[in-house]
Amino acid sequence: MRVLPKYITRQALVTLGVTVGVFTFVLLLVGSLKRISDLLVNRNVGLAAVAQFLLLAMPKVLIFSLPMAMLATALLVFGRMSADNEVTAMRASGLSLGQVAAPVLLVACAVSVLCMYISTTLMPLCQFQLKTLLLRIGLERPMALLDENTPIRDFPGYIIRLARKKGNIIEDVTIIELDDNRNIRSRFHAQYGVVTPKVAERKVSLDLYNVQGDWRDQEDLTDVHKIRTGATAARYPVELDLGQALRKLASGKTLGDLTLFELRDEIARLRAQDHYPAEALMEAHQRMAWAAACFTFTVIGIPLGLKTSRRETSVGIAVSLGLAMVFYFFVVLANALKGRPTFHPEAILWFPNVLFELLGLWMLWRAARK
Repeated sequence: MRVLPKYITRQALVTLGVTVGVFTFVLLLVGSLKRISDLLVNRNVGLAAVAQFLLLAMPKVLIFSLPMAMLATALLVFGRMSADNEVTAMRASGLSLGQVAAPVLLVACAVSVLCMYISTTLMPLCQFQLKTLLLRIGLERPMALLDENTPIRDFPGYIIRLARKKGNIIEDVTIIELDDNRNIRSRFHAQYGVVTPKVAERKVSLDLYNVQGDWRDQEDLTDVHKIRTGATAARYPVELDLGQALRKLASGKTLGDLTLFELRDEIARLRAQDHYPAEALMEAHQRMAWAAACFTFTVIGIPLGLKTSRRETSVGIAVSLGLAMVFYFFVVLANALKGRPTFHPEAILWFPNVLFELLGLWMLWRAARK
């Protein structure tokens, strides 16, 4: 009897590999196409940087694709075996429906554990690296940070806009210099400038030429009567601190950048301050709910696969997307209510998991009685 569990497990793993590949590719392409186009066309970075971007973006995509792939796997494997009367033959040989389903449920448990690790540890780490990717590229290739005809706010203390760039030359450059409180210190325009990276110092030097602008009084930046208008300079150097920009990002991590243990500490800190940690709780529960969905979708997918008894891949994909949309609806609803603790949005997050599991177990029980 050991042959049959190995056969079912092999079928499940092969189908899972294909469905994970399909769902991940589609979701990654849809979610990242615009950013990839920006990196290649506007930022003019190499394919290595694009590959790095895709690798860092993949963990977040896997959180969504793994549950759907597990559901599609259950539908396709059991739909095919039911259509070929293999399930009937296995049960006639003495195996119960639970024994037939056990190998796929074990695979689902393993995938849930993997998804839990991705969502609680790997994904937040990659999300933070993704945020700093462009700045890290800019340490060696600062022109990648200087996008044409777009306000550039990546450098602390400056807002930069340029019309054209070629090589290490930028043209028609407007720079607004800000203080720590975001008050304007100066505003000036340069005909052109030369960009020079300082990799060791983690800085970028801009040598601006034919500069004209307005400089405010440093003692009182808000007094418009003290603005020196029409000031000119043949050359004006500006130094942009990329190291400071990276440190600023590191100190201002969002909840999506925190691991589960860091979220736990954040929740404890907010509660100690008598604040209800609604957003942090939602973030933690949402990651765990998506991981549990791998097993949940399998439980409901097995009886649905037995019921459809079709070989068409489109059936499995369509049902997977439909159930995933129902699941995602409750996620959106819970997030919409996260500011209202009386509605218990954390419980709403888990409702589709509980509902699908109970429905799947009931359908399995009915199928086992036939």
